[in-house]
Amino acid sequence: MAVKRILLSEAEPGMELANDIYDDTGRMLVPYGTILNKMIIERMEEYKIVVIKINEKGGDDLYKENRQKYSEIHQQPGYFEKIKETEDFKAFAKTFHTSVDEFKSLLNDVVVKNTEVDLERMLEDVNNIIESNKTGNSMLDVLNCMRGYDDLTYVHSMNVALICNMIAGWLNYSEADTYILTAAGLLHDIGKVKIPKEIISKPGKLTDSEYEIIKNHTMYGYEILKDCPIDERIKNAALMHHERYDGRGYPGGLSGNLIDETARIVAVADVYDAMTADRVYREGICPFDVIGYFQNEISVFDPRYLLLFLEKTAETYVSNKVLLNNGTEAKILMINKAALGRPVVMTGEEIIDLSKKKELKISKLL
Repeated sequence: MAVKRILLSEAEPGMELANDIYDDTGRMLVPYGTILNKMIIERMEEYKIVVIKINEKGGDDLYKENRQKYSEIHQQPGYFEKIKETEDFKAFAKTFHTSVDEFKSLLNDVVVKNTEVDLERMLEDVNNIIESNKTGNSMLDVLNCMRGYDDLTYVHSMNVALICNMIAGWLNYSEADTYILTAAGLLHDIGKVKIPKEIISKPGKLTDSEYEIIKNHTMYGYEILKDCPIDERIKNAALMHHERYDGRGYPGGLSGNLIDETARIVAVADVYDAMTADRVYREGICPFDVIGYFQNEISVFDPRYLLLFLEKTAETYVSNKVLLNNGTEAKILMINKAALGRPVVMTGEEIIDLSKKKELKISKLL
């Protein structure tokens, strides 16, 4: 299949991307193989993307075929849509919203009224959510269904706490260490409460000066927590969760084991939740896009925790039905350890190793 470079201004719905699209911070905006629609094109325009690559097969015939394919793919109820329709999920969502509102009130009291950090009460909210998940689905799945809540800072903090709690279980942490890691996830972004709301809630791309203001939240968070009678690992997670294993993070440019271990784990949970919340299309977020991104950024995170997280996440979907980007329905048979975002699937009688068929990818969980 031929690949053609075009200006974004020439892009039309139905065209198929032949490259991953990233913003200038390295965050993936749109993955390879995506069939463009009006909303995706407009989102790339917001991020000042100028040139893209598209797959060519037969001019207008290809675009017509892909428009039909896109329509068929997104008319089908996906995996997450099915979860949302269950009564158990609706009960979970109610508890989640109540707990986030309670957490928001407690966090604002710490920052605005200078009250003490009441970790016990805050973690009660986390435990209430954990105990209310009777959907039979993993916590990652139900969190993927919780997009659209207004107070993104508080929802994100709660999500990171819940993901950290899952990771603690995978690491066989003691009850005490699980408590610390969960609390670190919950309070990692406390400094964002001091960032102007118009910057935190800005829908489009941040300016350079706005991004520099956002980056201050790590130091603000540490300042808020430094004199609190809580474990140092929680304070360090607020300060260091944007440090990167290869030294390219902030605020200190620390690398490797100079970064607090708890902060290294929180970093994985933080970026996973931020990426899944920032997808170009909101319906049916595909975890395999995120897994693929992480594998390409292996040097950025502590590999011990990143690979564990990715492997456990990918394993969750073995035996799941999926839709490939060519419109074919398939079933995940097994995970590729070397390419976790590209498992082995079966479609009809054919077994396909997606790590060897680069033109194919999972578009949607069914």
